Amino acid sequence: MAPLKKDDDNIDRSWHPNYVEYTEMIIRNPAYRGLFYERGKDGRVKWVVTGKSANGQKRQAWWDAKCKELGIPIKKGCYAIAARTIHPTKRHVCQCCGKSLSIEYEYPTKNTLAKINELLELDLEQTEYTIGEIIDTFCDNNEWLEVMCNILHIPTFNDKKKAIDYVYSELVAKQSGMLSPGAMSNPPDRFEGYHSDGLCCREHTDKGRHSDNMKTYTQDRRAFEEWSDGDYNLANRLMGEFHKDTNLYKCPICGEMKRVSADHIGPISLGFCHSQFFAPLCSSCNSSKNNRFYKNDVDELIRLENEGNTVISWHSKYVWDTLKNEVRNDADAKRLSTIMSRSHQSVLSLFSIIYDKTGKEFLLRYLHPEYSMYDIRFQNFDPTDLSKLVVIRTDLDSKNKRKNQDRYVRIAFESLDDFKRKDNRRTLINLEPYEPRIDELIQLIDSRKFDTADKYLRTIIDSIGEDIINVTWD
Repeated sequence: MAPLKKDDDNIDRSWHPNYVEYTEMIIRNPAYRGLFYERGKDGRVKWVVTGKSANGQKRQAWWDAKCKELGIPIKKGCYAIAARTIHPTKRHVCQCCGKSLSIEYEYPTKNTLAKINELLELDLEQTEYTIGEIIDTFCDNNEWLEVMCNILHIPTFNDKKKAIDYVYSELVAKQSGMLSPGAMSNPPDRFEGYHSDGLCCREHTDKGRHSDNMKTYTQDRRAFEEWSDGDYNLANRLMGEFHKDTNLYKCPICGEMKRVSADHIGPISLGFCHSQFFAPLCSSCNSSKNNRFYKNDVDELIRLENEGNTVISWHSKYVWDTLKNEVRNDADAKRLSTIMSRSHQSVLSLFSIIYDKTGKEFLLRYLHPEYSMYDIRFQNFDPTDLSKLVVIRTDLDSKNKRKNQDRYVRIAFESLDDFKRKDNRRTLINLEPYEPRIDELIQLIDSRKFDTADKYLRTIIDSIGEDIINVTWD
């Protein structure tokens, strides 16, 4: 995620609409009566002030008075206690994505979540469920409940409600180190005392919390959001092996000896597969590479294809096949990155139109929830030479595996809803010239001529790709 852009008034123009609504609700709440704030030229609340400024001093004086009113001694951490005590909803809305999260210590830390995902055969994200919701949703029998109790180091219960009650009284209330709040406190700088970005987005917006510090991340939700081909279960498990490896290796880009992370040789945001083909890069170089690739990446992807591997998702294959052999240098690779990004965004826009007009059934053919129904283990893992890797795949049917299937499908379609809603997501190509063909496609789908619709959809996508190439590639 790119750094948030601000204007001359230091007003963040990237605020999610839910966050704008949240700020207005908060400033009107009687709990914050008298707390200083201003509005910028666009009418938004200036949410953040500098602590040492005159306005910052006004806020600090207010928080000092609030602590005295609540009987909280003025010392380190006192404002955080006050902020949590007076918050009217006990839920904070993330400025970046608009997600509402509990301000209590209800979410598993990265380390705790890694154990939960491994032992309960899940692929959850940190803020997807509270710890109580995880127990209630996924601990369907005494065996799973016992596993969860062991992970949390609490007595074993054979009743979910009792386990949840214990967790909230002994772990959540006492702010256990195994759990985390949905937003970190930051009074008096932030108006209501919480960082603007929630735990959901903090890894991306706070550059001090890059992958070295978030090393237990073992999946890539973007693969679902981007409708990427590839065995996501295998890829996620392999990412986990990278993150568990504490050895130091020479990064092929910067040359320094560091822990390495799994870099997608072909970025999934450009339409490539989420598969087992990773390159070992240190976290800094991986982050710097971002959503683009270089000439050597293109060469490696072509080599993998020549060996019989699939590296590109079906919907992005036309652009890739048309231009991959035209890349002569890094500048060409950068241009190809731009073209593939534009093409992929247009595909997602087209998918969102289909979903809005026809529902899920047709588009389900392009998802592969069946990949969830395997247990994946590895032998001979070496991040610097994945050619030695042995993948052991075992069929595994369980309630949690089926819930992972449902989650995969849910996230994919939620991303299409999100794509349609966000004004700042641009397809970078005008789809209006394709509207007659899109209307014909919708009619085919409505008539349940799915195979014919599939062929027609592919021709539309290829035409869009061709137009983007003609405009962008010299």
